[in-house]
Amino acid sequence: MELRGERVILRSVDIDDVQTILMWENDPKLRAYSDPHPDYTEQQIVEFILAQQLGFEANGQLRLMIDLCGRAVGAVDIFDYDGSSADVGVLVYSEEDRRRGYATEALEAVKRYAPQLGIATLWATIDSENIASTALFRRCGFVKVDKNRYKYEQSCCSVNPFSRLR
Repeated sequence: MELRGERVILRSVDIDDVQTILMWENDPKLRAYSDPHPDYTEQQIVEFILAQQLGFEANGQLRLMIDLCGRAVGAVDIFDYDGSSADVGVLVYSEEDRRRGYATEALEAVKRYAPQLGIATLWATIDSENIASTALFRRCGFVKVDKNRYKYEQSCCSVNPFSRLR
């Protein structure tokens, strides 16, 4: 799957991305940008990549790499898909790339294509102390609904959610 922004492409991950994902997932500097979890092994990442190629039906999650002219600068996760809504998370690895607006562009692309994926409502869970993530999601039109949950609602989705995933 591929979604296009103005400067970046959001594309399905593939086996060539294993080392990049391992670096991101296991980098302590990025703990502030994602939920805490144990370090993933290369085999776990490979299994995830193989499963996610099947789309939401496989495991309720898609990971899309934020690709800038062949350079993966980050990733978008769309997860906990329940038929019309999903959570979304954005990770751009370097501070320099975050300043260039790649996270904003990636999130805007997800919002634009969400109806074609069968998603009417996007959710984000953000640590209230994470000022950068809070600003990103607010800038992209997400509204705070409680302490750390934000919501963005699309107009009604009429497209088969799996038609673009195969």
